Amino acid sequence: MVNEDLTQTEVKRYPKKIITSFQLGNLVGLMMSQMYSQQLTYFYLGFVGLDIAMYVLAMILYMVFNMFNDPILGHLCDKSTRFTETMGKRFPFIILGSIPWCFIVIFLYMPPSVDEIGQFGIFLWLLIFLCVNDTVYSLYDINRVALFPDKFRNSKDRKWGGMITTILETIGILLGVLIPVLTIEFFGQDVGWRIQAIIIALVSFVFMLLMIPGVRESQEMRQRRSRVDKILTEPFFIGLKSALRDKHFVGYMALFVAYTSTMGLVMASIPFFVQDILQLSKIGETIVLFYVAAVIISAPIWYKISFKIGVKKVALIGICLLACMGLPLLFVPTGPEGLLLVIIIFSLSGFVDGAIISMTMPLFSSVVDNATIESGKRQEGLYNGIWMFFSRISIAIRAIVFWIVQITFGYQSGSTDPYALMGLRFQMSVFPMIISAFGIFFFWKLYQITPEQLEINVEKLKELKL
Repeated sequence: MVNEDLTQTEVKRYPKKIITSFQLGNLVGLMMSQMYSQQLTYFYLGFVGLDIAMYVLAMILYMVFNMFNDPILGHLCDKSTRFTETMGKRFPFIILGSIPWCFIVIFLYMPPSVDEIGQFGIFLWLLIFLCVNDTVYSLYDINRVALFPDKFRNSKDRKWGGMITTILETIGILLGVLIPVLTIEFFGQDVGWRIQAIIIALVSFVFMLLMIPGVRESQEMRQRRSRVDKILTEPFFIGLKSALRDKHFVGYMALFVAYTSTMGLVMASIPFFVQDILQLSKIGETIVLFYVAAVIISAPIWYKISFKIGVKKVALIGICLLACMGLPLLFVPTGPEGLLLVIIIFSLSGFVDGAIISMTMPLFSSVVDNATIESGKRQEGLYNGIWMFFSRISIAIRAIVFWIVQITFGYQSGSTDPYALMGLRFQMSVFPMIISAFGIFFFWKLYQITPEQLEINVEKLKELKL
């Protein structure tokens, strides 16, 4: 095994405050994601009154849009050299995408009523603003995530980035839970939905400004990237085909598509579970905070464990345990008396989820480094664009599971029939376990980059000046 201290001596280290500034983007991302995943489905189905068939169709079309949007944007940003020498390879696109992305949320939560524009009008409103939102988000996030392995090359910096990400993301989740729930509880649903969207937009904008020092590229980086960009970039479809032949990358994608699908499904189900199983008011959705607290506590623990057993084993332990955590929800008593058991389940789930969240960036960086050595080209944007496309499949999976539960069990918001409520319980337990099983298998089988290979790759990149 190569000694880590020796292999990292000439690799630039960054102050922890710069890494933390960079990862504030994850805080905003998880705040937005939590608010969308936990509230958007309930908002359009339970409050606006959009028909579930229209909702599922919108999500499927949105997913198809991502088939072209994310990978092509990633490829074009990889190919672009317009700003490299003066402003950086990624920084200009991060700024161009992040500012409008902060404010699109206002439009998503301010649709006209069904009485004003009808079911089809609401369907178009949701679809159009989802696609606009995804375009500016992709421009921002593809480049920010692509910048991480290019900027932070020391393994200790990457693992610190993974650990601090866990903490910042859980703070983002905290804000994504509290802002909507408390705002709607205080102002009521008629006004609260709009106010929470405005607050989320303003908070996001402030954190984006604080992120700028972390994502800014130094002169040394601009010069190095300008030199690397002289290597011809592959045509888009050749690059896409090459990326999908990378077994390590496919294994990584399988794991995180399963993870985002299950977490999105559970979070989107929480408002319905609180309302119909626990029979609590909107404030009951703050049970998610026990999950958040557990993730924050577990982050340093998983960070230290990763140095002993490697990032792959930590991620596998986390996803295997998390896949089973929903099963006790099948037996939670109906009514407020079930609250204590749900709090215990969410706390344990948050503890093991810390393993997955903290390993996301180290795993992605390892895949990109390995691919760069094999191809001789840095194509982080393309890889992240492809990953973002496949991660969006989770949105369609979530919508389809909602639809399956409705037609199989007859569950709808406000149901009291025990059989219908069992469908909601399956939605939060059995379906996530099945989806996770596929991700676990393919990640375990395909991702084969060892801790020793990670260290060797850092040295090779330095030798190749990539």
